[in-house]
Amino acid sequence: GGAGGSVLAAGLAEAGRDVVVLEAGSWLTRRDLALHESEAFINLYQERGGRSTADRAITVLQGKSVGGSTTINWTTCFRTPQRILSHWAEHHGINLTVDELLPHWQAVEERLNIHRWDPAAANTNNRKLLEGCEALGFEASALRRNVKGCANSGYCGMGCPVNAKQSMHLTYLP
Repeated sequence: GGAGGSVLAAGLAEAGRDVVVLEAGSWLTRRDLALHESEAFINLYQERGGRSTADRAITVLQGKSVGGSTTINWTTCFRTPQRILSHWAEHHGINLTVDELLPHWQAVEERLNIHRWDPAAANTNNRKLLEGCEALGFEASALRRNVKGCANSGYCGMGCPVNAKQSMHLTYLP
């Protein structure tokens, strides 16, 4: 169960339903993580990180462990932009407003400890990117992330070795 399935499963379980979550990969704890790409891509990624669109133009880094892609993502969290909500309404008949979604976003943000990341805590590469954008006059800001006690180890793509990333296997699935 990744981000969507885990939230749904937790909601059903909290409502008293019996729930079974199936995952293509294994249940891995931080002690099981190899933190080497050669092993992480085998254990944590669909098709060993080689999944792509049919025309092979875009690589799709999809997770393959309990927690799904939340185990390997870089913890960037944002609310669905208005332009996407408008697209859903126009092309799919899904009419959701920001006001309707707000309490759901807030509940997820609280459970996952989502906060704006302090640029002072970022690594040198990310600080330079932010400084460069600002110098060029581009709109740039720190991202919102789902972390608690992040050590800035840089291993996000191979699972979090300190359980700082608030992945589904730590937050919704238990």
